[in-house]
Amino acid sequence: MRSVYIIIAMLTIFSSCKKEKEPVDPCTNGFLDPGETNPDCGGNCPPCSEETQEYLTVQLNGEQTVMDYSSLFYDGSAWSLQISNDSISMQISLGNSGAIQTSNIPSSGTYCTMNSIDYPIQQNGTYSISEHNLSEHTMSGFFNIDFLLQISSMPLVYDTISFTGGQFEYFNY
Repeated sequence: MRSVYIIIAMLTIFSSCKKEKEPVDPCTNGFLDPGETNPDCGGNCPPCSEETQEYLTVQLNGEQTVMDYSSLFYDGSAWSLQISNDSISMQISLGNSGAIQTSNIPSSGTYCTMNSIDYPIQQNGTYSISEHNLSEHTMSGFFNIDFLLQISSMPLVYDTISFTGGQFEYFNY
């Protein structure tokens, strides 16, 4: 019977030590949450400024990921979106027209490295340009793409990096 009391006491102590997660304010988390018109503003949050703000959201292997650098380039013949953080560097080719459309991501001009390792194979890559404002030189759109690295010791096994839910808004060029 004494062991039952010890177990109950231990469970009580451990359950009382469990730390509750602090609630995250959706108006300061850096993401476009339901009800917001832009990340952290509008709708349920304070009003957005009149200026359009450039932002990027993307999930890496199912987890929301922060990218420290993002930019849209046009080299005179093709569009590309570059994003990176301390471990990932990626460029996605958005074709040559800049037209509002959905298309497969061209393999030419598209690449990904993670921790300085190239992931040379791409699959399931699609992009959509949802807005292209020629007078303000801004573009918005969506993308999803998988990059693969064949494991040399197992020829039928691949390491995969999946970018899903990619959204870029009001990117200047």
